[in-house]
Amino acid sequence: MSNKLLDRILYKYLIRRLGYYLGNLPGIIYILLLFYAPIAILFVISLTPPHKYIVIWEFTPINYFKVFTEATYYRILLNTFMIVSVATILLIIVAYPIAYYLARIAPNIGDRLLLFTIIPVEVNYLIRIYAWRVILGENGFLNSLLISMGLIHKPLTIFFYSWFAVVIVIIHEYLPYVVVPFYLNLRGIPNEIYEAAMDLGASKLQILRTITLPLSKPGLLSVVFIVFIPTLGEFAIPSLVGGQTGLMIGNLIDRYLSQFNLAIGATLSFFLLLFSIIISLIMIRLFGYEALYAR
Repeated sequence: MSNKLLDRILYKYLIRRLGYYLGNLPGIIYILLLFYAPIAILFVISLTPPHKYIVIWEFTPINYFKVFTEATYYRILLNTFMIVSVATILLIIVAYPIAYYLARIAPNIGDRLLLFTIIPVEVNYLIRIYAWRVILGENGFLNSLLISMGLIHKPLTIFFYSWFAVVIVIIHEYLPYVVVPFYLNLRGIPNEIYEAAMDLGASKLQILRTITLPLSKPGLLSVVFIVFIPTLGEFAIPSLVGGQTGLMIGNLIDRYLSQFNLAIGATLSFFLLLFSIIISLIMIRLFGYEALYAR
């Protein structure tokens, strides 16, 4: 093969690669500007000394030492993790049977019934939270109902301004976002698999344990990315129904930002981002990267 032919092949290869990179350049710039640049700015601000109203451009890791050493921070971090974990587990327990039932009935009926789980999302987010304030309040609907039934003699305070109230409202707010991924996941399991298992003598419990649950891994991974990670930064629900025991890290970040203490707010936000990334990597490790693309 002559040098001239080699030069021509190399030239065509370089032109093709250059065209590939130039074609992707707008998308790369878009991602860098809108996603990674704000994160980089957040990290830089988190390394500045804490000060109200202004950012002092001197770099120090003191903010991160505060987060890991002061009891206030890690107590709220622990409280956040507990609330979100309990809410996510209960959401899976509640949503999975609903999605399983909808997926196993006739498709046209299942799709229409699924619509009723999505309709509440159309109501304004804050209106739904305030509705729960009316239900869970000390003189709210739930306490009034229990008193009228003679089950209690005075209003219970556990229902309002507590971590219990935060968990209840999170379950209500995010239930549609859990039912839909499970429904799509379970609907994608062919009926022939169930029929073959029954022909081989498998019981319903064995089918659930050996077929349905293992094939539900993509749905479980979706719940982590759609519910668990976003609710780590939740602040509206704990602000309106949580009180002191339902305080979450999102409330702490909001408090510092409202006081224009950008350094501490940025530190807590970046710490929350790192924690979310770690949780994501752990779940991908447990369920497999391919579960992200499973149908």
